[in-house]
Amino acid sequence: MMRHYELFIFEESVARQYYGQEAKLFHLFKEHEQARGEKRELLSKQIEYITKPIPALLLQQKLNEAFSYERGYIQHKNRYFLDLFSRGAKAELMIERRALYLTSDGEESTEAETMFFEVLRKCEPTFFALSLNEQRFGWLRPIKQQFPLSQSHG
Repeated sequence: MMRHYELFIFEESVARQYYGQEAKLFHLFKEHEQARGEKRELLSKQIEYITKPIPALLLQQKLNEAFSYERGYIQHKNRYFLDLFSRGAKAELMIERRALYLTSDGEESTEAETMFFEVLRKCEPTFFALSLNEQRFGWLRPIKQQFPLSQSHG
C-alpha cells in the first residue's frame, strides 16, 4: 500500500501556538490543495509565512550519515531512496525548497518511512507531517517535550 506524506518545518512560535490544535494546520493545507486562483495564492503566502525553508544540506548530510551502511540506500540529486528488500519496505524522500515529500510502500512494514522520520526529527524540532489522502497529521517530535507548558512565552 502506497503512503504519501508532505513535511514542513514550522516557525517555533506557530508550533507553540498550535500545539494541541494540529487539525487547524492540517485543514489549512487541505484547503490549499483544493483552492484555485487568488484563494490558492493567498493560502500559499500564509503557508510560506508560517513555515521555514528546508535546510537541504543539513538533511543530506544526516541522511547520508544514517543510511550509508544500508545496502538499499541510494541518493540521486534531491531524492533519497531506501529499499529494505528483506523486510518488504521501501521509501523515497524528495527534498524541495519549502517541503519534503515522502512516498513509501510496504504491505507488511512501514519501517523504511519510520527510518526517514527518525532522522528528520533529530534535524529540526518543528517538522510536521501530513497525509492529505489518509487524513493523518502530526509532529515528528512531540512539542510537549520541547516547549514545556509551564515555560513562559516571552
